[in-house]
Amino acid sequence: MLNSISSLQKITLLIYFLIFSSSIFLIWQMLSRADLPINEIMIKGQYDSIDNEQIHLIANKYLIGNFFTVNLKSTQNAFKKLPWIRDVSVRRKWPDKLLITIEEHNVLARWGNLGLVNNYGEIFNAAFQDDLPVFNGDEKFVMDITKKYYKINKILSKELIQIGTISLSNRLSWEIVTDNQLKIILGQDNVLEKLSLFITHYQDVLFKVKKRIEYVDLRYKDGFSVKVINESSRKFKKEKIIL
Repeated sequence: MLNSISSLQKITLLIYFLIFSSSIFLIWQMLSRADLPINEIMIKGQYDSIDNEQIHLIANKYLIGNFFTVNLKSTQNAFKKLPWIRDVSVRRKWPDKLLITIEEHNVLARWGNLGLVNNYGEIFNAAFQDDLPVFNGDEKFVMDITKKYYKINKILSKELIQIGTISLSNRLSWEIVTDNQLKIILGQDNVLEKLSLFITHYQDVLFKVKKRIEYVDLRYKDGFSVKVINESSRKFKKEKIIL
């Protein structure tokens, strides 16, 4: 008796499931064939390097079908192929609109001679003519270099200096060249502390050496060395400054 009741319940549940599935299928078929055109495409986001014509070309090519049948994923993937687009979302807005939200790459630096780096520490490829700081290193270090770039620039800004080039070797040794062509060898350890110490004494160093500095080596525990150029003979002189 109990087995019969259990079997009946299973059959009943199966019938309900089939009815529900069939109803969903029929409703979807009706909606996909319904005359529900997309009457408006709304584009949100702040972007300067993306051509509006490119956006509309992609929209016209990939937004095929009505409100329910348009393939949002393929449209999103097509937008992501544009060089300056970091991310994009495409979604429906009832009853007849599509909302496209665009996030553009915010360029921060050049990645050697191969590409650009955005403010998230991501490498991307696009054309850009203006001068930018240069990041050098293995691609796996791009995020580390980006983070260090912000921290070092904050220290340098006390003397109105900025990074021109920042490099991280495979041995994890840091080196920068500033926008006034000063080379600073930072080494591996306590990079920010050593740089802060140097910047604190930067004006004193300039006053003391009274010559153009070729480079500064901060890889000392008790100070740093400064290599100056004798402009008359173009000879280099190295001095160690103990602090």
